[in-house]
Parts: sequence; structure tokens; C-alpha cells
Amino acid sequence: MNLHIPDVRTLEVHSAPWSNLRSTCRPSSMLEERNDLGVPLLLHAIADAANLGYNFLNVVGEEPLRCPGLPALCREAHLHGMLTSTITRSAALTAPQLAWLRFSVDLLGVEIEGKGAGRNRRRRSPRTRQTAEQRLAVVRDSGIPFAIVFSLTSASLAELEWAAEFAAAQGAAMLQVRPSAELSDDQMATAWMTVEWLGGLQRGKLVIHLDAVHRFSLPAEPGDLASWKRDLEREARYLGEIVSPLVIEEDGTVTPLRYGFPRRFAFGNLRQERLAKMTERWIASQAGAFCEVYGRVLHKARTADRMCGDLYRMLSLEAAGGEVEMPVAG
Repeated sequence: MNLHIPDVRTLEVHSAPWSNLRSTCRPSSMLEERNDLGVPLLLHAIADAANLGYNFLNVVGEEPLRCPGLPALCREAHLHGMLTSTITRSAALTAPQLAWLRFSVDLLGVEIEGKGAGRNRRRRSPRTRQTAEQRLAVVRDSGIPFAIVFSLTSASLAELEWAAEFAAAQGAAMLQVRPSAELSDDQMATAWMTVEWLGGLQRGKLVIHLDAVHRFSLPAEPGDLASWKRDLEREARYLGEIVSPLVIEEDGTVTPLRYGFPRRFAFGNLRQERLAKMTERWIASQAGAFCEVYGRVLHKARTADRMCGDLYRMLSLEAAGGEVEMPVAG
């Protein structure tokens, strides 16, 4: 989950598919050997990130709940005062699956489909017959606080109000709305206004967040970047004020803001260097250029015709040297 909340500085760890972070002994393929960072490297990275001021660990991937290394990563984060989250995309959940995470995960994201999704459920395989209500009942019984993740498309735009009511009725702490790239500018504006209205209706009961920025509520101003760079050069703990999330990809590459961010701005690779050391070098050699890219994107976002968009995608395009407009969130 992307938590765009003030003072949340996120370290985002991507677990490899068929990760070899297992408590049982099983033969590993060459693909596993290549992709698997292993728990020790990630534990060191979490400790370093905490020392850099990051206070939230988000473990993501194909299905993080299947990664037996997850509790160890969360425990390390807790040792350093960080909160933890992950997300499940699995259609079926069981009490034993979640019992071992009860004191590891502070917030569990649960993806749901629109209210009409059940009409197609009979055509799916038996393992996906568990309804959203049944899945969420298992989560509630586990005692793990949870967020509902709702994918917003042109077809599901009319279901936003239902999604908020459903999330509140199910006892969710948050509704995270993820817009797709297919939405038009008018649809994004409608989504923004609807989320603002629903947030007022649900105030005190449910936090509603839309994964997009509005050109009049950008997270920083160009002048903030110069101040941030000066503070960063004095103390690395300021890194997360702008670079959040800090992303660890499956192969160990560390990038700012989003998975696949242009490699010219990569911090390094955990297989070769500790996070603390590569951060020192990044601050000295890359922070200035990063601020220039960020400043140009803030200006373009402020003056764009499109009202709402995916700021991280804009930054990625600008960093890669592409044409930047105000794209919708993807």
C-alpha cells in the first residue's frame, strides 16, 4: 500500500515470486537462487532504513502472505520502532494463514472487486469461491487491522459510494482507491470530488485515500526541495521527507519512489553494499539532480490541464527523459 499520510516514511520491500525465504528445506531453482535476496540482507536494510528515519515497512509482491520470511522482516521493523503493512491478493484466506501474523503485521491490505464481481464467480476455479465478505470475516477474526484496496475503473466509478459503505460496514480502517490509467480527466475529477465527499461522510469511521495527486494539493513546493537538500546533506535522516517510499526490488536494487524508477537514480544494490553506505553516496552524487527533476515535475503538474494524476509516474518519466504530462494514477 502507498500510505500518503504526513510523517509516514515508507520502506517498500518487494518479495520475489516463489521466494526462497522459507522455513522449510526445499530444493531451489536457478530462478530462485537469482531472485532471492535472503532474510539477512533485508534485515540489515530494515535496520539501516530505520536509522535513516523510515518508520513504516510495506512488504509487497505477488502474494506476500506466502513468504515465510515475512514475520522476521516485520519483527525487525518493530525492533526499530517501525510499523508494518502488507497486502493480500489471494482469493481465499484461512485463520491459520493469519494466526502467525497476528503480532507481525500492523495493517493488512485486502484487495476486493466491485459489488458486481460475484456474478462471474461461478465460472472461476474452486479456490476462488470465497466471497469478499468471507475473506474479510477471516481477517476481522484474526484481529489484524485492515484496509480495503479498491481498483477504480470507468466501470466501477459508480461503485465508489458502495465501496466506502462496504469498507465501513466491514470494519476496515482505510479504503484505498487505486485509479486505473484508462480513466479520463473528467472521470478522475469526479473520483477526486467523490472521495472528498465520502471522506467527510465517513470522518471518524473510515479513512479514504485516492492514489493520485491534485495539482492544487501537491506534496511539496519547489522551494521545499532546496531546503530538503541542505538538511539532507547535514543529516541523512531527512531522506524520507521526499523519498518515500524507498523501494527495494526483488533483485536487491534500491530505487526512489516507485518500482522500476530509472536506474540513473538508483541508490545501488543490497547484494553489493549496505543501504546506509549507498545512501551516503546517493546524497553526495544524485540528490541535486533528483531535486532538479522533482522541481520540474512539480511545475508541470501545477500548470497542467489535467487536474489529477500519478505524481510518481510523472517523476519516473521525467527522470527517464520522457515527455511529462499529468497522467492519471496507474
